[in-house]
Amino acid sequence: MLLSALRRAGHQIALSQGMKPRPVISLALPRAVGVESECELADVQLAADVSPGELADRLAPQLPAGVELVSVHAVDGRPAASRVCGARYRIEVTEDVAWDDAVDRFATAGEALVVRRAPGKADKSVDVKRFCHAVEHRAGSLSAEIDVTEAGTARPEEVATAVAAQVGATPTVNRLVRTAIELRPEPVGANT
Repeated sequence: MLLSALRRAGHQIALSQGMKPRPVISLALPRAVGVESECELADVQLAADVSPGELADRLAPQLPAGVELVSVHAVDGRPAASRVCGARYRIEVTEDVAWDDAVDRFATAGEALVVRRAPGKADKSVDVKRFCHAVEHRAGSLSAEIDVTEAGTARPEEVATAVAAQVGATPTVNRLVRTAIELRPEPVGANT
């Protein structure tokens, strides 16, 4: 979608080197299948120098309805993915669990383990408490702040599972929506 909008706006995207050149674009925090997003952050290298203001003015009208360009910044050095430190999610759930009690117990639990299964791989135990430092319940949804670290992260559906397990329940997750991406501040005096 972004590549098409950039082309319609008259911008040529730089191509990678090698036998099969590809557009130079990367998402800071790619979403898993089934996770919606209200925020995205992408690094794109253009073939020509363009001011951020000019790029924004030409790109915004080319985006489909419902997609809003928030900002454009010129950067050098490491990609935005290197600065991602967390994300916020809205986890829409069925009210078939005593969620308020489960959230209270999750907040005081020492650990909250879930088993991550993947085809062709060994099961992996993940301590959701290690990565999720804030969960709130509102009618029909949980909001969760999940850290993204070098050691890994938790998935939003794992948060719902770990919270519901505090009261011996299994959640019914209806929808997963990423609502924000958190970035570390840029180091002073460094290009990132």
